[in-house]
Amino acid sequence: MKLNKPTLMMYAILIALVGISCQSASRRQSSKAESLRIMTFNLWHGGDAVKLPRDTTIKYQLEAIRKAEADVVGFQEQTTNQSDGQSRAKILADSLGWQCHLIDGSRAIISRFGIQPFDANSQAVLLSMANGGEIVFGVMHLMYTPYEPYDIADGKLLTAEAAETSARKARLHQVQSMLDEIAPHKDHPIVLVGDFNEPSCLDWTAEAIRERADTLLPFAVNWPATELLIQNGFKDVYREVHPEVKARPGYTWTSVEGLWRTPEIHDRIDLIYVSKNGISTKGAWVVGEPSDLSDIVVHPWPSDHRAVVVALEITK
Repeated sequence: MKLNKPTLMMYAILIALVGISCQSASRRQSSKAESLRIMTFNLWHGGDAVKLPRDTTIKYQLEAIRKAEADVVGFQEQTTNQSDGQSRAKILADSLGWQCHLIDGSRAIISRFGIQPFDANSQAVLLSMANGGEIVFGVMHLMYTPYEPYDIADGKLLTAEAAETSARKARLHQVQSMLDEIAPHKDHPIVLVGDFNEPSCLDWTAEAIRERADTLLPFAVNWPATELLIQNGFKDVYREVHPEVKARPGYTWTSVEGLWRTPEIHDRIDLIYVSKNGISTKGAWVVGEPSDLSDIVVHPWPSDHRAVVVALEITK
């Protein structure tokens, strides 16, 4: 079919308009993505256990947050009875000009983004992103005793079943409590961080334990706290970015050799989990003292835990 000149001009205009529309849609879609860095940080009795002057400890806590380029931090052990009893999270938030939500004596959230608690004592909040979106952010600090990796090494737990039963009794109700609280918001992208006081089940598989070759740790354990999160559709950000356990163990416990046990049993117990829907993982780093285990170094390091920071892109 032969087209006349006016018809050709009309087609050209339509094609141009469609192209502009597609480009605009592409720009709108890409503008919805939000990049942010999430940090989990156990302060060790607010930092007072480090035995440095209070202002010095605060200085290095702030340095850790800044070097990690964190946008949001979930704290554990954020208060102390060793000095003034003040919330260290609130002091750090005020120093950064950020918002703060205190969950309890141990847990708190600080953020450069807006914080909307579910209620006054909620352990999770809604964070308002710069692009208008929202994510759920929760902090856990699971029971520290009994610490089953030590009990395995000390010969108190002789089977995987015994270790899993002990861990399940100690901590699983706390994970379930968080899952119950965030259930009404399951359509949002969700980030859960914390000191689990229990290793990741991904780090104690039969293969990982065999490669670890520690005679004090003779069997694999399917640690129940992290297994429950995986069963509920969450992914371990550090292990997704660094899937080779032997090459990148990511140990966060402990940065103080010989303080709690000799020989020490090191593990990755400070963890960040995200929902599979609406979140892409871009990077994960350990923050700590000068060590081969630390990707981001702060000296002196103001905690007995190394911290973890991850880079995420919110796509929903």
